[in-house]
Amino acid sequence: MALGLAAGAIAAVTYWAMIVLQGAIWGTLPDTRWVILPVMVAGGAAIGLTRLMAAGPDLEAQIAQARDPQAIHRREAIWIALGAICAVAFGGVIGPEAGILAVTAQLSSIVSLRLARTAASRRMLAEACISGALAGFYGSPAGGPVHAEPRDTVPKPVLLVAGLAGFVGFVVVAETLMQGAIAMMRLPRFTAESTVWDALTACFAGAAGAAAGAVFLVFRSRVSAVLSRSVASRFWQPVAGGAAAGLLCTLAPILLFSGHNEIGEMLRLGAEHGPGLLVLLGIGKALVCAVCVASHWQGGVIFPMCFAGAAAGAAVLFLLPWLDPVLGVAAGMSAAAAVGMARPLVAGAIMLFTVGGGLAVPVFVGTLVGWYSLRILPTALSETH
Repeated sequence: MALGLAAGAIAAVTYWAMIVLQGAIWGTLPDTRWVILPVMVAGGAAIGLTRLMAAGPDLEAQIAQARDPQAIHRREAIWIALGAICAVAFGGVIGPEAGILAVTAQLSSIVSLRLARTAASRRMLAEACISGALAGFYGSPAGGPVHAEPRDTVPKPVLLVAGLAGFVGFVVVAETLMQGAIAMMRLPRFTAESTVWDALTACFAGAAGAAAGAVFLVFRSRVSAVLSRSVASRFWQPVAGGAAAGLLCTLAPILLFSGHNEIGEMLRLGAEHGPGLLVLLGIGKALVCAVCVASHWQGGVIFPMCFAGAAAGAAVLFLLPWLDPVLGVAAGMSAAAAVGMARPLVAGAIMLFTVGGGLAVPVFVGTLVGWYSLRILPTALSETH
């Protein structure tokens, strides 16, 4: 419990540092789209410099490494954390999970190596730390434990207690450092009554969201293959990714950042301009996120996938006018997150808490559609990093 609480608090401090740096960069620049490209190229260069010092793994590999405190090299973890903080601060279309994990992995390494006498105890303490950090950031006391340990080798009650403590620590510290921080990072919260018929028709919105998640997986695989063939340098890969992402975000600035703060604006634009724009924004978000991830702008994908899935689900609503829009958007977000993360159970646990229990039915429908979509997609897509 103590370690989970500390991990949640440290996650909040790390997130606060990312937001402060992000504000320092973008808040001092002119409010024009033409600054996006040079800023993202500069961000790619900053990330490239950290990758010359330590080439960090993707998020899932980072979680796997953090489970073994003896395998953590503190100098490398520092560079990974700096690179992930730069990725968020310079407008990367990714979430801050990688930087938060890199910092909290240091905590778990120091504490578990000092206190634990066996490998099993070290693993348990390390995963308690991961659980607390992720539960706090995701705003989901269940999502952190599920993401931290998929194989049930650590007792779930231990991780649940750590996750709940981490959630509390994150909320308290984040709100202390920056009032309104929790509201700023939450997805829009809605509630709606759903019938059996609504649940069935929500499958169509879920299918659209799953398609957005599949687009991300395909683009990520293609971009990664192109970069590995054409740009071998650790430094130039994130620079190239920053240039490509910067060009796309210049065309549509709403695609910048992780996306959870822009969902409301995206839905407003869709209501004004119709489903065509929503489809373009959903595909665009999936493409820019794929470019960032494939070019080693380290971070998570759940919030960009929520944006893409919400756009896809909302576009389908124009064909299903009888479906409550809230149900369709929730199902689309959940399905896209399940496919994009390739972890349906984790995505469902996170979405249930972040969008609110009033939308449990469409969240379940979307997660189920995402799970089935992953089963029929080529396995290589979800395993490509």
